[in-house]
Amino acid sequence: MQSYNSKPFAVLAAISLSMHFPANADALDGVEALEVITVSGTKTKREINEIAATVTQVTSEQIDSLASTNIRDILRYEPGISVEGNGRFGLAGFNIRGINGDRVLILLDGVPIADEFSFGPNLSARRDFVDIDLISTVDIVRGPASTLYGSDAIGGVVAFRSKSPNELIADDKDTAIRLKSGYNSQSNTFSSNITYAGTHNDWQWLLNAGIRDGEETQSHFSEQKDMNGQEIRGSNRNSANPQDNNAHSALAKVIYQPSVSHAFTFTTDYQRQDSKTTLLSDAGTVSRGVLTLNSEGDDEQTRHRLLLNYVYQPQHSHLKRVDLSVFSQQSDTLQHTNMLRSSPSTQPPTVTFRQRDSKFKQDAIGTNLQFDHSFDLAGEHYLIYGASWQQTDSESIREGATLNTASNTLEREFSIFPARDFPISTLTEKAIFIQDEYQLLNGKIRLSPGLRYDMFTLSPNSDSIFSNANPGVDIVPVEEEELTGKFGAIYNPNETLSLWAQYAEGFRIPPMDDVNVGFTNFAGGYTSLANPDLLPESVTSWEFGLRTSFKAIDFSFSAYRNAYKNFIESLAVKGFNPTSNLLEFQAKNIDDVKINGVDLHATWIIGETFDVFNNWQARFSTSHQSSENTETGAELSSVLPAQSVLGIQYGEVDSVWHLEFIASHTAQAPIQENASPDTVLFRAPSFTTFDLLGHYQLRPNIRINLGVFNLTNNKYWLASEVLGRDRSANLNRFTSPGRNFSTNLIVSF
Repeated sequence: MQSYNSKPFAVLAAISLSMHFPANADALDGVEALEVITVSGTKTKREINEIAATVTQVTSEQIDSLASTNIRDILRYEPGISVEGNGRFGLAGFNIRGINGDRVLILLDGVPIADEFSFGPNLSARRDFVDIDLISTVDIVRGPASTLYGSDAIGGVVAFRSKSPNELIADDKDTAIRLKSGYNSQSNTFSSNITYAGTHNDWQWLLNAGIRDGEETQSHFSEQKDMNGQEIRGSNRNSANPQDNNAHSALAKVIYQPSVSHAFTFTTDYQRQDSKTTLLSDAGTVSRGVLTLNSEGDDEQTRHRLLLNYVYQPQHSHLKRVDLSVFSQQSDTLQHTNMLRSSPSTQPPTVTFRQRDSKFKQDAIGTNLQFDHSFDLAGEHYLIYGASWQQTDSESIREGATLNTASNTLEREFSIFPARDFPISTLTEKAIFIQDEYQLLNGKIRLSPGLRYDMFTLSPNSDSIFSNANPGVDIVPVEEEELTGKFGAIYNPNETLSLWAQYAEGFRIPPMDDVNVGFTNFAGGYTSLANPDLLPESVTSWEFGLRTSFKAIDFSFSAYRNAYKNFIESLAVKGFNPTSNLLEFQAKNIDDVKINGVDLHATWIIGETFDVFNNWQARFSTSHQSSENTETGAELSSVLPAQSVLGIQYGEVDSVWHLEFIASHTAQAPIQENASPDTVLFRAPSFTTFDLLGHYQLRPNIRINLGVFNLTNNKYWLASEVLGRDRSANLNRFTSPGRNFSTNLIVSF
């Protein structure tokens, strides 16, 4: 399968960047003193006001002050962005403006986090591979960014950057130690983190290690027990399933800077998360005539990364920067499920022990090269160009067996084991890119055209495991090439007003498991079919915005329209096949999906307006989205409900003490399209929560942060956690936590 899309716009944008990964900003932080806000929006160091896009940044200081313990906490007050997932398999990934899953690119120091992959009830490999205590900043690019980052950025980008030595070491010292301990009541989690940083002559180094030990994230309901003191089981259960979680993380970073122009950075990090879950909600339930007596989950997730970066920054030259990085990353998800089951139809009932083991593994290697030039030609230009290459190997395997506990013999399985849901696959990605930032009228106008050309080759390998489990399934290689462009413009009529607009294109190649999927459940009466004719998804996005400051108020507004073509719906219902007597599922393209929305952010320094309120300020943000699947007229299931946040605070993040009261309102979830006319799907109701955040600087080197959340103990559901569920079912187990608190203590030396 091959496609080539030549766009007239590409000629206009013939000067532009796109690199699959952002340049490493760490190595030369001490070389060039720039006021850096973000590098993710433009691939260069720019302030937010210089970017023709909506970009949000969260710093490590803000992460600490929010008393955050996971990736969901750090975006608690960012409307238009959410983190999905919970329960046994944990947090999944990010939803940006109604687009989620692998359509949102997640980076750590420019290295992509592994893909998400789910198949059936016992396999859900998710993307929570980042320990937030290792993070210096998080940049969120809202909306399509394929011209900057490639195929996986059709919905947006979340770019994490790990901490560096110079961020911890004071100017008059050559070493630093940072200790952080925290507690989160909603999951009874204790965490500890230690960082040691040092510098000597041309060398800098940082070592970081952290541990977390906790339980399940609670629902609104506390532990339930019956009259005999036993925990409630089955569909009547309101509280979360018991879970034991622990995580370990480590980071080592070494920087060698022999001169002001050269810097080498070596980074390695490792993360492991283990989770044991007692699935009490499954106990006592009946499926296809089989009663589940007990069910246990034992899951493990690991990631290991190596990154080498070289930055050359000559002095007094039109060549401003050369950035070369090479990386390797291995990610593994292992998930084990043990079930004790009974068949009431037999006399006496047959009791069996069923085991299911699933594994998803993804290894990636890659290299990226970027050049930065500046020159004058009818105005000031800042040109960036280069190339990137990445190879990703993906593998999934499922194994299982069922033992008759009475006879101690293996029962017949209706599925073949071991099995693969897709063949072992290698995806090779190559890209060349160029971008120009062109300033006119003494910087009042800034234009940023961009162009990227990508080439993809997906090579599947059908080994005996795949072919034995999926007889007759033909696999196909995929070759795609795509040209994408963007064009941004900023107009600054004066020092306080910035008007901007951006046109951006995006695309996403068909996922390997949709093109070459294979799975049949004869007992369940269904099969999943491959679709070698899937077309790549594409999107065109228009966004307009303004940023302004007047007196004591900062204000920003943006409106956007994203039009997706050939949107891929995985495992859509194809229909019943009378020849095979199986219900067939197959990925398909949806012709048109449109998402429209607006974002608004405002900050008011109250003390500059009313002296009596010195050190007080207020902030407000809101996001509204609407969507349409033009085939059905229905909303896109992943679109986020409207959300607004209002905060009133005293003091700054770096003050001796600080207090903030925050009200968050989320509208009712959009109407979902029913899969069956006999089913009415649940719509998460609107809700409002009130939180209180604060910190106190006990001594110059000791700070305590505290957050109390859901002060009124409100019962509510996050829309993503009840998506597609029957309104008549008991959904109390999926509620969010009631009143809870989180705190951390930070000591620096």
